[in-house]
Amino acid sequence: MRGLLGKYLFFSGGMAHVLLIFILLWQPILLNKLVDKIRNKYYQYQKNRDYDALTQGRIMTVTQEIELTFLPWQPQKKIKDTSGLTFVNQTPFTDLSVAVKSLQHGDTLLIAEGTYQIPIVIKKNNITIKGNGYVIFEKSAAHSKGYILSQGDNLTVENIECRYIRVRDGNGACIRQEGKDLTLNHVYFHNSQEGILETSKNAGFIKIFNSRFERLGHNGQAHGVYTNKAELFIYQSLFIATKSEGHAIKVRGKKLTIDKSIIVSLSAVDSRLIDMPNGGEMVVRASILAQGPNSSNGQVIGLGLEGVTHEKNSILLSDNLIYLERIGVNKFLTIAPELHKSISVTQNRNIVIGDGGIENEVESNSYFQSRKELGLPNYPKLSKSFCLKNIVCVIR
Repeated sequence: MRGLLGKYLFFSGGMAHVLLIFILLWQPILLNKLVDKIRNKYYQYQKNRDYDALTQGRIMTVTQEIELTFLPWQPQKKIKDTSGLTFVNQTPFTDLSVAVKSLQHGDTLLIAEGTYQIPIVIKKNNITIKGNGYVIFEKSAAHSKGYILSQGDNLTVENIECRYIRVRDGNGACIRQEGKDLTLNHVYFHNSQEGILETSKNAGFIKIFNSRFERLGHNGQAHGVYTNKAELFIYQSLFIATKSEGHAIKVRGKKLTIDKSIIVSLSAVDSRLIDMPNGGEMVVRASILAQGPNSSNGQVIGLGLEGVTHEKNSILLSDNLIYLERIGVNKFLTIAPELHKSISVTQNRNIVIGDGGIENEVESNSYFQSRKELGLPNYPKLSKSFCLKNIVCVIR
C-alpha cells in the first residue's frame, strides 16, 4: 500500500511540474510575472536592509526628522506696538480686507499679529506686505489660486507664515504670482500644495532671502517653488521635505542661482531637488543638497529634460556638500544625452557623499562612500560645521 502511495505521489508530483512548465511555456507572461515577483521581493528586501543601515533601524516620521534636524522657524519681533491695528503707511485699520482694498501704488501694508483666513488680492505695483510680529495666513485661497494673489508688479513680502493652502486643481499656493517681480524675506511656507507658483505673462525675477519652504508639493504637479518665466535667486534659505513627488525647486525661466542654502529631502517622497526642465543657466554655491532614501527620482538635479528652449545653458556647482542617500540607484547630475556637448558643466570643490551611479566625477570634487568616512553625524542630521561656515545656520 505504501509503495503504491509513494508511486502515486511521485507520478502526480512529476505531472504537476510538467503541467506547470507547459503552462509557463504556453503563457510566457505568467513566467515574466513570476520572475518579476521574485525580483521585486528581493529588491524590497535589499531596500529594507539599506534603509535600516542608513537610519540605524530607527523609525521616524518626517515631522520627527525635521524636529531632530532643524531649529523651529521664528518670526521677527514686532516693529512697533500697534494695539492690534493694521497700517497702510501711517493710516490704521481694524479690518485687513479694508486695508488691502485701500492700497495704492508704492504702499506698505503692516499687518497686526494674529492668524488670518481671508485671502489677499494685490492689484497695485510696488507693494510691500510685512508681518508685525507673528502673522499667519492659512486655509484659504483667492479665486482658488493662492492666499496672496499678486496681480501687480514688484511685490515684497516679509515675515509671514503661510500654511494649509489647498485648492481643487492641486495648485494651491501661498503666493500666486501673476504680475512681474517678487521679493521674499523671512517667510515660512509649509504644508500646502505649493509655496510659490509664478504664471506671469512677462519675464521678471523672484528673489528669496532668509526663508523656509517645508512639506510642499502635490501629485508631482505642485512644488516648493515653481516659476514659468521668472529668473529665480535664492539666498540663505531652506527647502525641507518636499512631498508627493514634487520638486523642491522647479524653474522654467532662463536662470537659477542658489547661494548658501539647504535643500533636503529627509524621508519624504519627493522627486528632484532642483529641476530646470527647459534648460537655462543654473548656479548652486556653498549649499547643502541632501537627497533622501525615499526620493522617487534617481536624479538629484535635472536640466533640459523636457527640451531646451533657452539660448544659454550651463551648470555651475561649487563648494557644496551633497548627500546621495536615495535607496536604489543615484545619479548626481543628469542632462539629456543629446545635450552633453552643448551644455557647459563646471564642478569645483564639492564634497559628495553616497554610493551608486554618480555621473561626471571630476578631480576637483571629493567623493566619499558614507558619512562615517568624514566623521559626520548619522542620518537624518546634517553637517553643522559646514552649515556654520557657509550659512545662517538653523541646523541642530
